[in-house]
Amino acid sequence: MLIYREPLPEDCPPETAEEIDHPRIVYRMVDSDPPTDADFYSQRAKNPAKTYQISECRARGLSVYAQLEDVKSLAARLGLERVYFCRVALTPGAGRIQKTGAASHHTWWPWAAFDILAHCYVVR
Repeated sequence: MLIYREPLPEDCPPETAEEIDHPRIVYRMVDSDPPTDADFYSQRAKNPAKTYQISECRARGLSVYAQLEDVKSLAARLGLERVYFCRVALTPGAGRIQKTGAASHHTWWPWAAFDILAHCYVVR
């Protein structure tokens, strides 16, 4: 039985989320270079008591972008100057993913067995 990286609510990820069955590249803001496991905690894992404007399912997934320019634009709009951008190579067995926002934003629910740090590096 496959287990997700974090406990998920029932019916999460949604049926409309795609199984990652072919290689694809996504980008994520991270706090450190090189990235650490903490850079890949969900919003819920980072802030267990916080109320979010998104579903609990999405709060337990990871925000990633299909386009580097989109995540860089978000960082600029938020005024984040000390942030890095990680290129993550998703391969079959990485979990499930769904487009969930503007631009190229996706929510990714990784399998626990997928070694994220072995598949990412910081890009400029």
